[in-house]
Amino acid sequence: MPAKPSYFHRVGEAIEALQQVPSDWVDRRAVEEVLGVSKTVAWRIMRHCGAVDGPGNTLVCGRSGLVAALAKLQATGEFEREARRRDRVSAYLEHLAQLGRTKRTTVAKRGRALELLSSRFGKLPAGVELTPRRLTVEFSSPEEFLERVGAVIFALQNDFEAVKEFIEVG
Repeated sequence: MPAKPSYFHRVGEAIEALQQVPSDWVDRRAVEEVLGVSKTVAWRIMRHCGAVDGPGNTLVCGRSGLVAALAKLQATGEFEREARRRDRVSAYLEHLAQLGRTKRTTVAKRGRALELLSSRFGKLPAGVELTPRRLTVEFSSPEEFLERVGAVIFALQNDFEAVKEFIEVG
């Protein structure tokens, strides 16, 4: 199945925006902005819609021709199918995000959370021992386990080069 243009969902808004443009000519930058595409994609769209070389070595397209071409694209069944597919994917992703938010586990509360975020390799919490070949985490509750593992993760994030050197030298 060929890839669908990434700008399909913006065509309706683009047509409305282009109809408001007072000029009879549209340049590449305007197409980039209204469709949210790259320079290359905007150039291809314009060439497909009858663009010509304009002043100052620019590419311009007649506004009415571009609007007509986008309206023709919007009228195709492919556009409708892609719009529905995109809506279904968006709804599914929102459902997954909502599911993810409900499954979050609190690792640490307020002040302790800030300590975890600023964990450093040289100041790992009690119960965490890192040698060049072993990581040992001692804990007595699930909360303690989460806090100590979290401290290790943030220490890696904050001091990765120091940890890497410690492991390589050891």
